[in-house]
Amino acid sequence: MDYESYQHIEKIGNGEVEGILSGTVCLFYKIDGTNSCIWLKDDGTLGFGSRNRELSLEGRDADNGGFMLTMTTEPSHAEEMSEIAAFLHRRPDCIIYGEWLIPHTLRRYEDSAWKKFYVFDVLDSDTGRWVSYDEYSAIFDGEYPHIHYIPLMVKLTNPTQKDIEGYLQKTGDWLIKPETGLGEGIVIKNYDFVNPYGRRTWAKMLTEDFLNMKKETHQANREAKNDGMATERKIISMLTQEQVLKEKMKIMEANGGIWQDRFVGELLGRVWYEFWHDNWEEIVFRKAKGATVNLKALNGLSNDFVKKVIGI
Repeated sequence: MDYESYQHIEKIGNGEVEGILSGTVCLFYKIDGTNSCIWLKDDGTLGFGSRNRELSLEGRDADNGGFMLTMTTEPSHAEEMSEIAAFLHRRPDCIIYGEWLIPHTLRRYEDSAWKKFYVFDVLDSDTGRWVSYDEYSAIFDGEYPHIHYIPLMVKLTNPTQKDIEGYLQKTGDWLIKPETGLGEGIVIKNYDFVNPYGRRTWAKMLTEDFLNMKKETHQANREAKNDGMATERKIISMLTQEQVLKEKMKIMEANGGIWQDRFVGELLGRVWYEFWHDNWEEIVFRKAKGATVNLKALNGLSNDFVKKVIGI
């Protein structure tokens, strides 16, 4: 079996997850690590992946936060890896997705929680079905006790968005150091749900605490990035909010008038292409005035500006 990337989890209220709260809804803790996966390859060996690519132990940037190296070489993970391999040989069409917990924005996890792989989904790639929590947790508990997985917070019937907001206050109950605050948020799953576009996907709701920390981190990164980039900052001042919104509207018009988080990458690319295509002569011959322009940094400033305009 080949690598298969994990789905994008949508913000609650987004059109992609319209109707997800109808029926039986499962709430799970959302943790702030890096998306990872393990599956059985056609040659019988295990494959390892990040959110967007298959991993390797060759090359400086081939791994993902030490996930593959640690899982395959550290003795403390030996029993866990043996059980993961046994499960996948028993269910060779399944892909195990989880969070490799390494420091990102949220740093208040218990010391013992770090550098562990927490399963949050199992996909039957043959049928396209997400294996339910009740099914895979029962198998892990009964036969593979060394496999860690994110536990169910609560199971609800036809909850409202306000009902779910109440559970954000419980996100500090698992893995978080006592009296340090809340967790990242909640993942909302309905195993019977198919969205209006024929896709099965999950929703998320983040704590205000986490969102504020993320904003502060982004601001600090922007300030650090801006240091020493006077030429690039002068150039990017030519990019306007109207130009960003114009490209966003084009994307919405091509997708039935709706905006979804999965369009952000396309918007970043469109804005950067149009900005450079329309202004390169002005940039090269007037704004730069013979100075060296770091295009990678300029592209980063463009992306930052777009994200600020659309509020992410």
